[in-house]
Formats: sequence, C-alpha cells, structure tokens
Amino acid sequence: MTKTPRLPDAPASALPPLLVDPPWTRPVPTAAPVVLKLKASKEPTIVRWAPGVREEWLKGTYDLKYGGVEPLPDDTDWDALAETFASGEALKKSERETRGAFTALVLQAPPEYGEKLLADERYWDVYRAYGTHHLYQAAAARHELAAYGFVLHRAKSDRLIYGIEPYLDAKVAQLMVKHFGVYPNADRAEAWYRLHGADAARLTVPSALRKPGPTRDRAEQALRLVAQVHGHGTVVEAARHHGDEAAAAISALRTDPLDLYPDPLPNVPAELAPERLPQVLLRGREHALPASATRHFITLLAIAHVQPSYPGVQPVVDALDPGSLAEFARELFVADRSPKSWASPAVQYALLRFGDDGAADLIAPIAKRWDNWDTWNRGGTNVLSLFTRLGTPTALRHLHMLAEKAADQKRLRPFAKSALQRIADERGYTTEQLADRLVPPLGLDAEGTMTLDYGRRSFRVGFDEHLKPFVTDEEGKTRKTLPKPGVKDDPELAPASYQRFGTLKKEVRAVATDQMKRLERAMVAGRSWTPDEFRTIFAEHPLLRHVVRRLVWSADSTAFRVAEDGTFADVHDDAFVLPDDARVTLPHPIRLDLAPWTEVFADYEILQPFEQLARPVHTLTDAERTATELTRFSGKAVHFGRITGMTSRGWELGDKEDGGFRRQVMHMTGDGRHVMVFFSPGIRVYSPEELPDQEIRDVFVLPGRYSGKPIPLGDLDPAVASELINDLTRLTA
Repeated sequence: MTKTPRLPDAPASALPPLLVDPPWTRPVPTAAPVVLKLKASKEPTIVRWAPGVREEWLKGTYDLKYGGVEPLPDDTDWDALAETFASGEALKKSERETRGAFTALVLQAPPEYGEKLLADERYWDVYRAYGTHHLYQAAAARHELAAYGFVLHRAKSDRLIYGIEPYLDAKVAQLMVKHFGVYPNADRAEAWYRLHGADAARLTVPSALRKPGPTRDRAEQALRLVAQVHGHGTVVEAARHHGDEAAAAISALRTDPLDLYPDPLPNVPAELAPERLPQVLLRGREHALPASATRHFITLLAIAHVQPSYPGVQPVVDALDPGSLAEFARELFVADRSPKSWASPAVQYALLRFGDDGAADLIAPIAKRWDNWDTWNRGGTNVLSLFTRLGTPTALRHLHMLAEKAADQKRLRPFAKSALQRIADERGYTTEQLADRLVPPLGLDAEGTMTLDYGRRSFRVGFDEHLKPFVTDEEGKTRKTLPKPGVKDDPELAPASYQRFGTLKKEVRAVATDQMKRLERAMVAGRSWTPDEFRTIFAEHPLLRHVVRRLVWSADSTAFRVAEDGTFADVHDDAFVLPDDARVTLPHPIRLDLAPWTEVFADYEILQPFEQLARPVHTLTDAERTATELTRFSGKAVHFGRITGMTSRGWELGDKEDGGFRRQVMHMTGDGRHVMVFFSPGIRVYSPEELPDQEIRDVFVLPGRYSGKPIPLGDLDPAVASELINDLTRLTA
C-alpha cells in the first residue's frame, strides 16, 4: 500500500494558542499564600431574583405530586386559624395535621398573617418533611425579607438547602462557601454565585484569604467561577472593598479557566510519542501539527478525560480536521499499553469523542472478550459511549453484539442492552425492530453480488440459497474459488480484493448465524411486520433474501413463500398478492397448519435454515395449564454436559452459589417471562465432571427476571410453552 505523504508542519501563527504555549508548561509560582484576617462585611440582607424564578416558586406550592397540600377555602377564618399557632395549640398536633394550615397562612392569607407566623421561631423546625421544600421556596417568593430567618434556619440545619438563593449577606455567603462544589447542593451554590456576581465575591473574599484549608479552597473555586462569568477585574475590585492588600492577593489568584488544569497532570505513556503516530491535520488538510504541538495535544486529551469541563479543549478541536482526529484516535488506541484501565486517559477521551465507525470496528471485538474483572476494575463499561454517540448502523450493530455476546454478563452485557433499549425508544422501535434494521448489506449490490477488481481482470462473487460463495469470471464462467493474485494483476487492487473476499465470507457466516437465530426467536414470539418492512428488511435484502426463501411466511393467517424470482406464491404455486394492510409473520406450526407446505418444499428441494415445517409441537395438559410447576420432567437424570449445552439455544446458567455450584438453568421468553429449571446436586464450576449426573427438580415460570410469584403455565403463549417442553424433552431424552 502507498504510504500517505507527510504534510508540512503548520507555523506557530496558524496553531491554536493553547498548543503553542500551554499553561501547564509555565513555571508555577511558589510563593506562600497570602493570609489576611478579614472580617465579614456587615451589610443589610438584600433579595435578588433570577429571571422567572420567583414566579416559578410561587406556582409550585400546591403541587400534590411533590407532597404538596390542598389550598383552604377563600372564606377561611384567618384570625381563628392564626390564633391556633400564636397560642401554641398547633404545636400539640402532628406536622401532617397542621402543614396545610401553616401553608395557607403563609401563602393564601393576607401577607401580615404569614409574616407574623414566619417570625415565630417555634415553628422553624416543624415543617421539614418530604415535599415541604416548595413551602420554603414559595415563602421566600411571597414574603422575601420577612421569610429570611425561616428559610436561612432550614438551609443551615438541613442536608439540602431550599429557597435561600435569592438572599445576599455574609451569613448566606458563608453557607454557599460551605456547599460550593459539594454534593448535593453544588448546583445551588453555583447558581447563587452566578446570580449575585461581584456582591457574592465581595462577601467571599475573607474566606478566600483565610489560612489554607478546605474552606479557603472552596472560596477560591467560587471566586474563579465569578471571574469566569463576570471577568477577573470584577473579582479584584470586589476584593478592594477589603483593602489594597486584599485586592493584590486576589489579583494573583489563578482565575483564567485555562490555568485550572489538574495538578498533578494525568500521565501520558511514553509509547504515545508523536513520532510514532500519524499526523494531526489542521482543517483544510494542508498543514499538520508539529511534534511539540502534538505532544501538548495528547496532554490536553488526558486533561479533558479527568476534567471534561476544561475550556481549552473545544477551540483546539475546532481548529483540527475531523477525519484526521478519527484516524489519530484509532492509532492512539493501537499504540497504547495501559496496564490499569482499558486505555490511558488521553486515549479514552480521543476514542470516545473522535472515534468513527473504524474505531467501533476496532474496539468492539476487544470489548466482547472482556470479562467481569476487566469491565469493573479497568472501567470498561464507558466504552459503550462510543457506540451510542455514533448511532450509526455499524456502531449499533456492535452495540447489539455486545448486548447479546459480551463475555461480561454482569455489567457490559446488561449496560449494552440498556443503551440499545434507550436508542430504540428514541427512534420509536423495540430493540428487535431496531436490530431488524441493522443487518448489514456487506457491500453486496441489489442482486446480492459484488465485483472484485484485480486490475486487468475482475470477478463477480455472491452467495447461493445455502449462503455458499460462488465466483464467476468476466465471461460468466463459474470458478471453484477466487484465484490468488498473479504477477500480471494490479499489485494493490488484486491483494485487497482477495482479502476482501475472505473477509466477506466470514462476515456472511456471522451474519447468517445471528439472523437465523433471530428469525427463529421471531417465529416463537409471533413477531410481525408490515408488508413494506417485510420487503425491505427481508425479501429484498441482498443476503437475507436467501434465508427468507427457505421459510414459510403468513399474511393474516394466509401462508405464502418467496419464490426464486422474488415473487410471492401460495401453497398451490399460484401468485400471491401481499395485502397492503396485512401483518406478515413467520408462523410457528402450533399457530398455523403448515403440513401442506411439506410437499411443496420437498418438490423444490428446499432445505430450511432451521426447523419450521418439521418442528415438534407440544401442548400442556389441562392439569398443567392451571399448575404453577411443570412436573413431567421432575426426577429425570441428565448429564451435566446436556445442561451446559442448552446455552447454545438461548438458555443461561444461574449464578454460582455457595460451594461453587450452579443449580439453575434459565431462559427469558420474548414477552419477559423468566423460565427457571432447578437441578441437583448441581454443577461444580471448577470441576463439573466431579458430579456428572444431575436430576431435574423444579420447573416454573416467573412474571419477570427473578421477580414475582410463579404464574400458571397456561399463561404462557402456546408457542413458548411448546418450545419449553421441546427443550426439556431434548434435555432429558
């Protein structure tokens, strides 16, 4: 293959400034922090509202969904009601009994009633149950300063702060410093600083210049936020209120967001040296980052992984070519040798943010092999965000593969299923409907073939009804196989085409195996499709058409098949017109009599991809339909190998129990029922041959995974019941 020529390095003037002179390469001041003993400003409390907040708080008071109360009638005797609180009579009753009255006095009665009640400190600790946060917010919105003591008391003494955001004074500032950046009130504290800006900074400066410790750290972080929103000069001027020495000290505070990188910096492995990696191109693809800038870029990626909000990332990314970033991310992953996680910080960020379908192709087979230890100890589950971010058919096929086949069944597989379900919901599909649309055409044309170019000659390849590959040359002659490239063939095209055919055969085998299993599940579950879906997803698909023609389909209980020429025919070989409003299904023989089709398929020598016409049919007895346990298999002896072999048919072994035994094999039906089969003495995980003979004990069905009481077996769909009996019959044969 021809090597891509290297592009010239971009001049410094064309580079993002952060990659020319990054702040983490500059000397860090080593002077001791300035400590000043400043007193909090004694200023009157003021109230300031963010747009729309006051109106919102007033409306939320009586929202019953959040534990609110019903309003009292307009003709309520407010004097009498207020007296029950003024006299202390209300203190003898429970909070639940008096909350409605308290709320009404504060929010419905004329304002003077609420102001008097809010000033009564006897009630400040009473109304703090679930849902009362609306009361505090509404009290602040209606009474403002009159509600200040009531609201501040709860904010100072409760885990969560409610209603204090509009207030500004030194006490509130101390409270916000305490909660800044700390769960669960970090968002409220940040909103307070954004709202009050310079005033909030002035009240915070004393905490930012106290002796080093957690309080000073949080105060400095708060001032940095104000500087980010309102400018560094605003913070310095706010500090000047406390004197020139304070202003000078705060002016030295690192408030430039670019200076706020992690300390220490995340480690960048030596193998990620720019000299070993492809160039990162600037937009326009005429110049590339020089090695020094590339090295800074890799450090920036590592910073972004541990500090996603770092503001230096986006301007740099905007200056770089997306395709080049995708290639760089892939090569970073190939070069990486991280021992502690699935990739080092810089590589994780690059792959998850810039990775393309090529990255998905690269990482999916690796993630599939990760075991429970890998995904838990090496943070493997976050790799799923690559597939969900892309959302392309290729990425979603990989996500579906991980949901079905990932080695880690405890985390990666269920996480992938959850992600796939979320994407399906967003697109208005079930997960099975989404999977229908993800079957790749594999580069085959409408006729199910592909032309491979050797330069001076070409070959047409495709697959027959049994998905066996065929090859024809330019004269239409069939060849046994695709020839190896010769000396007269194009030295680049021919090897690539030969390799493509080998890959194609593997892809077809994998797709065919998966889709046959999916179609068999669809037959049991009774899934249906519209005529358009049936044509586009199955009958006209360049690969699945071969599978479709070997099955019997039905349209509203009328059976038909897809003929060799793609038309539809009934059991008498007459043309069948698929009604536009029909629902197409793949009928299970328990739902539709398929016996007449046996002769048709025999005449045409059609071999089915899985049992449909000759599929065994089983039914429950009358007694079994009302029972919650299937006893016909109880006591039967089974070799442990037969039990473990059931996993190839969609069953899964139960979790390891005490002593290292597995004593269950389970199956989830298409409608979410959980079939559980118990056996004894159990299969020892590390030495299964130690107890080769197992005995079937209990068979029952739960309404959900490990949940609920066993249901009557008659609640099962007849096809599902037939398959259950068939699987257990094969198991115990």
